[in-house]
Amino acid sequence: MRTVQFRTLVTAMGCLAVSGVATAQATWIAKPLPRCSKQTAIEFISPMPTEEVPVGAINSAWHMLLEMSTEQIPGLEITPVTEGFYFPSPGVVVFPPTDVDGNGIVGDPHPAIPGLTLTLDDDLVVGGVLLPGGTNLASFIEAIGSEIEHGRDQSTTLSWIVDPGFMIIDTAVPVGSSTLKATINGVSDSVLVRHGFEPVAAFIAPQTPTVSIWTEDWLSTIDSEVPSSGETHAIVGVEVRIPCFFDMGTVPPTPVPFYPLPGPCAGLACTGTLPPACPGPGIHGAFPTLEVRFSDDYFDIDCGTFVPGGVLNGGPCGGPPFATGGNLAFTFEQASVQAWYGVDGVPHTMAVPGADDQMIYRFTMVVNGRIFDTDALPREMLITATVSTQSGCFSTTNARVSHRPDVRTP
Repeated sequence: MRTVQFRTLVTAMGCLAVSGVATAQATWIAKPLPRCSKQTAIEFISPMPTEEVPVGAINSAWHMLLEMSTEQIPGLEITPVTEGFYFPSPGVVVFPPTDVDGNGIVGDPHPAIPGLTLTLDDDLVVGGVLLPGGTNLASFIEAIGSEIEHGRDQSTTLSWIVDPGFMIIDTAVPVGSSTLKATINGVSDSVLVRHGFEPVAAFIAPQTPTVSIWTEDWLSTIDSEVPSSGETHAIVGVEVRIPCFFDMGTVPPTPVPFYPLPGPCAGLACTGTLPPACPGPGIHGAFPTLEVRFSDDYFDIDCGTFVPGGVLNGGPCGGPPFATGGNLAFTFEQASVQAWYGVDGVPHTMAVPGADDQMIYRFTMVVNGRIFDTDALPREMLITATVSTQSGCFSTTNARVSHRPDVRTP
């Protein structure tokens, strides 16, 4: 009888997950396993590793968005969090900045989530005060919201609007980029982002939608000079978060955004798998205010459409962004909506002061066309995205990615 040995798996929290020996008859010789009593996961949502954040420009701003999930068994909560809006954030209203407890030492934690440490390897100037790299910047968090997950876990989102009041001084290596690191309960996540003076910036207010782009560092798409193998697909996703409340008159409660998205689905993004709105370039009828640009020219194989390269530049909330090139929204094929609970973990029937319920819209594009290397960056391009609400508010973001020929990623 053949015996198959299973390796032991150890989680980040040091808990044994799988152990034992299985026979061909699937008979287990079990060993005693320690129980996992504490679980934490943490991840940067925005900026992305491919994103270039604007610094130094008029009205330049970008979101730092961090998500963590912790076990919330009653009596065993390992990370107490006080949710809500903090505008301005605690670390800005005191002097020197981040000295929340007034002890003269900068780098205090956020009083609403004291277990979190957030650091930047470059120096930061806030209100004329120099904060050296490695200072705890957690007290700059401006919004904390939660979603109660199934399985007794709680997902918490932390948001910081980095505006012209924060000046990055490039002191760390590599030059032209910064590393953000977040740590809680011994678990960490880091993201390396570039920063520059590109005119991709927007005024961001507390109720402005948060937009982020998620994709690979390398887009394994077909460069124009290489014959296609037909197996070089990639995914580009755009995520938008908009504050909302819940209509308790429906079963289940219906999330209602404060600032709905224009379109045919009553303020909600149409969901499901949707065919591309060929021929393009242009809008997608299901979510007409979505705008996405590649800075390089692009030929979409599914629609047989050539899309000139361009970018989206930010502007004030309530005014249209400036755009060049062709809108790739017509190529997006999937959309989904998820509702998040707010400050007290329950739905709200009306606007609640300090509430931070959010609706999350996710739009997905399958990239299987040809990229023509037409901008100033050899085999690199900038992806820019924005989504406007019925109030006209929007947030613009960008991600810089490389593209290389004929890398097989079915």
